[in-house]
Amino acid sequence: MDNRHSNKPLGKHDKWERIRKRLTEFPPHFHTDKTIEMLELCRASESLRQLLPCISLGRLCLERYDAYEHGKADDFLCLYFYDSRYVISTYDNTGKWFFETPEAAVCFVIDNLDDQYPFQSKQV
Repeated sequence: MDNRHSNKPLGKHDKWERIRKRLTEFPPHFHTDKTIEMLELCRASESLRQLLPCISLGRLCLERYDAYEHGKADDFLCLYFYDSRYVISTYDNTGKWFFETPEAAVCFVIDNLDDQYPFQSKQV
């Protein structure tokens, strides 16, 4: 039985798999194969695996489970591929950081993840 017909809540790892599957359903011009590369790297990171993955406009987004409690509900990052570069952006796409490899992009997220103020870049 799959989880759509079960009362059992999805586990954290199941959510990552569900997001991966949904990304494969986007049209090719979204370059979700590149986004999936970043998703797999995020899943491999113990710290990033604790975040809540979601999709917004074909982008992989990472949100803290406790974001609402901290008044940071709109403070999450998006990861996607655009114009031959891997991109990390703020939720509203006003802040962007560009990378040549998925590893560099995900390392940036890990290095700038702050426990008190999630996703406040130390470089800004």
